[in-house]
Amino acid sequence: MASFIVAEMPIGQGHVVPPQAVIDQLVNEDVPGGTATKVDVAGAPALRRAYHSTLDGQKPSSPEAVQQATLPTRRVEYVLPVADDLGRWISINFSTPGDGDIDSEFTGVLVELFDAVVGTFRWSYA
Repeated sequence: MASFIVAEMPIGQGHVVPPQAVIDQLVNEDVPGGTATKVDVAGAPALRRAYHSTLDGQKPSSPEAVQQATLPTRRVEYVLPVADDLGRWISINFSTPGDGDIDSEFTGVLVELFDAVVGTFRWSYA
């Protein structure tokens, strides 16, 4: 079981923000239980965040939180600027419980597969 979602992000809200400044700010934000690194996607600077989500004994506050409480997940997110449109950004997100062990070899292979898919990302001008 895994999910893969691509969405536009509201970074800059219509203002042109230099991509490197956005990436620098995001990479310095705290990622509880994970990491944030600068990467290159499709020839542009991007951010890769990797972390796991569990509630660690906290009382679930929503139906989604209930699911997360019973099923820990590994998550990876890429944030990158839209080519030739510096006011727009996208987020590519991946989430999986893997085989139930978020640190298992199988779960790691699923994360590697997602990273490989993102590594093939290219902009197309049709």
